[in-house]
Amino acid sequence: MLMVVDYLSNSLNLGPMNILEETKVIIASILKLPVEQLDIKAEMTDIEGWDSLRNVMILSQLEEHFDIMFPPDDIFDLTSVKAFAEEIEKIKQTD
Repeated sequence: MLMVVDYLSNSLNLGPMNILEETKVIIASILKLPVEQLDIKAEMTDIEGWDSLRNVMILSQLEEHFDIMFPPDDIFDLTSVKAFAEEIEKIKQTD
């Protein structure tokens, strides 16, 4: 299955993306927002359409894409693009 990030990177000739950029693209895709419109520091409560159901979808897609598992204790702190990206980087460093 071709992931959203891979598709965008290939079709737009963006080249390799870092974790923050990939996270932003995935979240924007799930929220059906233009990537440029998604502020990495904005909290989910500030973004229309980012509710608890979408947050579960985001968690699932990011876990699949990065081949990780978010620690259950940290899930409720993941409420922004930046928070997700930082948590992914932390998990990747401990792998």
